[in-house]
Amino acid sequence: MILLCLAGEQPIPNLLPARFLQPAQTLIAHTSLDASRKSAQRLAGLIGNTRLFSVGDGYQIARILDAYRREMGEPGDEVVVNVTGGTKPMALAAFELARQRHYPVVYYQTEGPRGRDQKSMLYRYCFNEQGQLCLEEGYPRELPGLITLDDYLKAHLDGYHHNTRETAGKALEDAVAQALKPHVDEIKQSVVPDGVKDQAEIDLLVRCGNQVGIFEIKTGGEGSGKKAVDQLTTIAAREYLGTYAARFMVTQASMEVRYKSLASALRVEVIELKEYRSGRPLSQTDSQNLLTRVSNILPTH
Repeated sequence: MILLCLAGEQPIPNLLPARFLQPAQTLIAHTSLDASRKSAQRLAGLIGNTRLFSVGDGYQIARILDAYRREMGEPGDEVVVNVTGGTKPMALAAFELARQRHYPVVYYQTEGPRGRDQKSMLYRYCFNEQGQLCLEEGYPRELPGLITLDDYLKAHLDGYHHNTRETAGKALEDAVAQALKPHVDEIKQSVVPDGVKDQAEIDLLVRCGNQVGIFEIKTGGEGSGKKAVDQLTTIAAREYLGTYAARFMVTQASMEVRYKSLASALRVEVIELKEYRSGRPLSQTDSQNLLTRVSNILPTH
């Protein structure tokens, strides 16, 4: 089976279906823009057995369709078309190719209930004898956990490393990680993207299934206000770590109401751990508050 994917701003809707379907070969279409080509290259490194090709301008539907036809060759092999990624014109051209050749179409659902009810859903459609598009039996299908935090980071970044220096807030970061560890699938701490000279650091990352949470953790003071919100929204921006990253601000001190409003508007979940004492594990009250708030957004267990 050959899988056609469309490289765009968000790599996860291509990575997860490829991991699930396990095609013999994956063709990854990208535009002439450097960002699109780089995204395709990162995907290729994570999927394996891929072939990349450019469609040129990502908004010229007729030319994009011609590029698909050239790469696919004559109909014959079993082909599945993933229309989730790329520009909208790229997706329209891919759908038209599927319609003309009666290829199955898949779409990865990014919306849906949050928290423990959040699902990672794949839809697969086929064309019947009358040319009508129908949802295949057994779909939508919930995808199992198919990626690691390493996969997620490498899908979005050119590389990363861990900060090994001791910081003032390291004890609180460790306490939060210890409280969350039994309830998530994976945790990473003190992650620094390559190429930023330690100017941006992710205090804590967690993975629940295929969903990821990014945490900014502060002990209090001015650093828990607007500056902390800005730091989090910068490192967790959709252009940097994707739309699949949930954002959490954990602070030992109470955050001012005006900053809470800003955080809420930016889809940042603020969690206050008012009983925390430096060097100690989180209290039962703080642990339960932390887990409840995280579980409202990520599918913890």
